[in-house]
Amino acid sequence: MKKSAKQALRAKTAEELNAEAGQLAGDQLKARLSTTLEGKRLGIRTRGSRRQIARINTLLRERELAAKAKAN
Repeated sequence: MKKSAKQALRAKTAEELNAEAGQLAGDQLKARLSTTLEGKRLGIRTRGSRRQIARINTLLRERELAAKAKAN
């Protein structure tokens, strides 16, 4: 992933990140259903969306830990 894409993720608020993760998870579900029902192949999109969700969750966790450390 390019640095500019990572910076764009870091610039977003927690609500925006949660919304994007939810949208990606919904897209993953739709892709899995279409694979099952229509026999379409998922391809590389699945891996990319799974990794993007992981990146978002990592950023959210980093922010959570930073806020907790700041409070102490």
